[in-house]
Amino acid sequence: ERGQLVEACFPPDALAHGGLDRLVAFSSFPDSMSHHLPRHRSSVHDSLFSFRLPDPSPDAAGSRRGFLYGFVFNRQRQDERLPRGGEQKSVVILSHAPYSSLFRLLLQILGPLCFDIGHTALTMVASHVAAWPAPSPGCPMELPIGSAALRVHLPPAANDPGPPPALLPANPSVPYGLFHDADLFAAFRGLLLHLWTLWELMVVGEPILVVAPSPPQCSEAVAGLVSLVAPILYSVDFRPYFTIHDPDFARLNALAEGEVFPPMVLGVTNLFFLRSLKSVPNVVSVGSPNPNSTRVLPAGGQSPASANGSNGTPVRLKLDKLAISKFSPTGLLNSIKLRREGPLSLMTEHKEALWSTYVPTTKPDTSVLNRLIDAGVSPRIEESMSVVNNEILRRHFLELTTNFLAPFGPYLRTTTPLEGSSPFVDPPLLPPFHADEFVNGLASRGPGKFLSKRMKSNWLDLYRKFLEGPNFMPWFRQRRSAAEQDQLRLWRQARMNVDIEKLMSKMSELERIDSFNVIERYLLKEMENSRTATAESIAACQKLKADLQAAFSVLPKDMQQLLLSNPKRAVLLQASQEKVSGLGDVVSQTSL
Repeated sequence: ERGQLVEACFPPDALAHGGLDRLVAFSSFPDSMSHHLPRHRSSVHDSLFSFRLPDPSPDAAGSRRGFLYGFVFNRQRQDERLPRGGEQKSVVILSHAPYSSLFRLLLQILGPLCFDIGHTALTMVASHVAAWPAPSPGCPMELPIGSAALRVHLPPAANDPGPPPALLPANPSVPYGLFHDADLFAAFRGLLLHLWTLWELMVVGEPILVVAPSPPQCSEAVAGLVSLVAPILYSVDFRPYFTIHDPDFARLNALAEGEVFPPMVLGVTNLFFLRSLKSVPNVVSVGSPNPNSTRVLPAGGQSPASANGSNGTPVRLKLDKLAISKFSPTGLLNSIKLRREGPLSLMTEHKEALWSTYVPTTKPDTSVLNRLIDAGVSPRIEESMSVVNNEILRRHFLELTTNFLAPFGPYLRTTTPLEGSSPFVDPPLLPPFHADEFVNGLASRGPGKFLSKRMKSNWLDLYRKFLEGPNFMPWFRQRRSAAEQDQLRLWRQARMNVDIEKLMSKMSELERIDSFNVIERYLLKEMENSRTATAESIAACQKLKADLQAAFSVLPKDMQQLLLSNPKRAVLLQASQEKVSGLGDVVSQTSL
């Protein structure tokens, strides 16, 4: 009867700040000992889930360090001899990096090992992790752990904008956002028709309360929702598993009636939240009280075998299993009752449903739903078919999001110098963005072929909500900054490739003088960058030195004398001349 507490930690002082040990302890267990354990099979039940909470420990500057991601291996053991009829323990990995694909694999090794050999497993596994190379966001990695190796493809870094919005990524299996490994199909199997509404809610940054019977189900659903809008940078606060012990609960619980709920996505299992957070405008209930009974079965009580082919092989998932089949008075009454009772109906019976006042613009794509496969009764086949179904869903929503973002492409389009023109000028600025002009232009052009087939006539409202929501500006600024950096890189490469003598031969005297000044300015900038001694910056310096000397050599004698009257420039030209004649090739020789 000790309650939630931390028995061991590595490093030992990692949870010593701001009551982090209590926060982690309360977030690492289900709200109550699960009464859905498979009693007929085993008295031990293992599960994996995740949480996210504010990191109370300050960084070196004294400011808060953002969020911590917790990945949990929970073991519940039934034993009638114990006071509560059982006990539970959790092994937790904490990180500021949301690498769910990596840490879930690591937990499957670390979790059982901790229960087998005790706390020494923490030190043992930590020694292997300490030897790993630095993370390579957006890249595949192979990380050794004992005699095994974890093969993962990490998600892109938070400041990585991903592919340009006008291009569909060639390989949808490569992660273009967080939680690409989330099981979308399993998490929303009973709500597939609502995925398009949920996609919109996430795009515009609406608050959502995700209710599920267990932490694995709610955390998987929240992760799936965040992954649904990739490659948009999801900037809304999300908590895969939220408890009443979270420091933000008191603030949310104190919201006055009629006060707008802040943009958040909260995954909960405690039904108390249905009353305390009743101002959340969008509530989705997912999962099943029995984790093994999440398959979609036909209406009318058909047996599982009848949903498949005669030999039990997987078949296409029919739309009549997705609650849009034939009209029935009973179904209509149940639907009206569900809507009238609202989310509080979950207090008496858990059911998969979506309650929302939001009017969606996007229509469910039945061609995508018809391609999904019903796995049947075999767990092995179900797992493999879930992989296929997730690939289908991810490909579609990646395509949907990419097409939705495509109209912003002209504001993020880079340019390169025209053939034969001088790269020794400042690159043009990207087109300025004004929301009103964008919306008016989009209204006259239309949504494009892909979206016009999948959106209603009020499609422009979705863009307005996106522009006003919390996700647009962080995504746009990130994409804009990436485009500006890309443009600088392209112009720098053009300067590296230009034939300076040929370029100068076409210029007037005034243009040659201007070009000399610009080359000098770029050289000084590259010399500053070359202090990092990268091969690229050193090569750029060498090329610009040669170009500066070439530009100087074609200037009139009186202009040359005037330029040499500046001592620093004279030193720079002398060093450049030495480099051209092969007498020196070290960047530090030209330092001023």
